Amino acid sequence: MSTLNTLTSFFLEARACNDEPYVRREGAVEPSHYLTLDRFREHLGNPLLSPDWLQVNLGGKVVPFEDDFLWKFVQKKKLCFIDKQKMSDAIEKGASVVLEGLDILEPVIHRLCSEIDDQLPCALINCEGFFSQKNNEAYYGHRDSDDVLVIQLEGEKRWRVHQPQQRRYRGNSPLSDQQMGPLLAEFVMRPGDVLFVRAGVPHRCLTETPYSLHLSFDLCDRTPNIEQITEAANQLHNESLAPMNATAEEVVEHYIKHLKSNIFSKHLETATKNMKEQASRFRQRMGRAGTISTLDKFIKK
Repeated sequence: MSTLNTLTSFFLEARACNDEPYVRREGAVEPSHYLTLDRFREHLGNPLLSPDWLQVNLGGKVVPFEDDFLWKFVQKKKLCFIDKQKMSDAIEKGASVVLEGLDILEPVIHRLCSEIDDQLPCALINCEGFFSQKNNEAYYGHRDSDDVLVIQLEGEKRWRVHQPQQRRYRGNSPLSDQQMGPLLAEFVMRPGDVLFVRAGVPHRCLTETPYSLHLSFDLCDRTPNIEQITEAANQLHNESLAPMNATAEEVVEHYIKHLKSNIFSKHLETATKNMKEQASRFRQRMGRAGTISTLDKFIKK
């Protein structure tokens, strides 16, 4: 079984364990197959990266790069780049670095994301690389709005996982010890270990070694959200209003009747199908962002 299939199989097995807040497997994959620190450094050195791709934390504060985002005009075109001196200085002092968009930058990671996307009802997942140094983390205690899949690549990371809480979009970070709630488990992630953590489960990570590098996959749910559902429901309601002078309770009951109708169910089914197809096409286009194979014939082997 290939490395990709191994990780996807782990994800599917872990996701099926509905009563488990997290699932961990030691030594499940070959970490260098996905990313190395040397490759991570190459991406950080890319002058075309904008500040949107990066988050650098030092001493609990985000290092700003707005003043280091520069450009020059060449033939009336604006070419942008980042002066990386501030980033280098911060890393020298112990900063952590989060690099977004690795499913765009790395073909192997892109293929893995495509494979996992296909296994979910409607998803377009993201992948970030987390580099941290001892006593300086990118994030402190928090909970995620979506399920998360993690691969430890280099170094060691201590995870403190707390009892599950309600999934939510607000107030997820940072969390105090009291907000984190009762501790559920504590363990160390080593190179090759994989971890699945459900949405709403508070956790905190601590770098045990001089440095740590891990991948985090946000398994973002792209099924119609409450704003889209409400908009569709309101349109249906406006086409078939409650009777004149109905009480508030009667209006609510009439509105709920629309939500439970076959027409509305088919609308949501179609909307979900369309979103999944759009996400799949977008994932294919994303995979072509770093590939120009037509020049291969000119390159000497």
